[in-house]
Amino acid sequence: MGVVVGIALVWFIIEMLIWYLLAQFMSGWLVFLWFVVAFFIGLALIKKAASTLNPMAQQMKNGVIPNPANQPPESTIAKSVAMGIAGILFVLPGILTDIGAFLLLLPAIQKVLTTKAKNYAMNNQEKMMAMMAKQMGGQSPFGGMGGVNPNSPFGQGNPFGNGGFGGNYGNSRTTIDGQAKTVKKSANDD
Repeated sequence: MGVVVGIALVWFIIEMLIWYLLAQFMSGWLVFLWFVVAFFIGLALIKKAASTLNPMAQQMKNGVIPNPANQPPESTIAKSVAMGIAGILFVLPGILTDIGAFLLLLPAIQKVLTTKAKNYAMNNQEKMMAMMAKQMGGQSPFGGMGGVNPNSPFGQGNPFGNGGFGGNYGNSRTTIDGQAKTVKKSANDD
């Protein structure tokens, strides 16, 4: 926590120095007007991003995995996330935050950041699944596979028996060529 406070303090000092230098070259009222205009631009960007992202966030909050067929295209989602972050940066008073917000609105920067986010997600799938499970109240995002889940489309418990895939293997029955036959566990099946 101390590192975050230290970085914020250094950032604030740098921003104040830039404000002072800009006020020397142009009127301090113009710098103030710049911050007011940037604030309202930021609010507009946040509202626009929220209108796209809120339906998906509500589904995730309710424990429903969003259906990709019902979602906007990936490029629209990436653009909305970038707009939301840019809006937050515009709302924060500062020249460097405004420059960062402007850079986030450039399509080339959005494409690079989207690629990096995809690579991160692919390389850290376990962390992402744990985060999703935590957001969904500790349930597995795949329904009843991990135990009793009342929301599972398979009803209560695991649809594959007590032992998961291949559980109760020695006592199971299977259908081969239209007839149910008992399957014996052989020495090769371990």
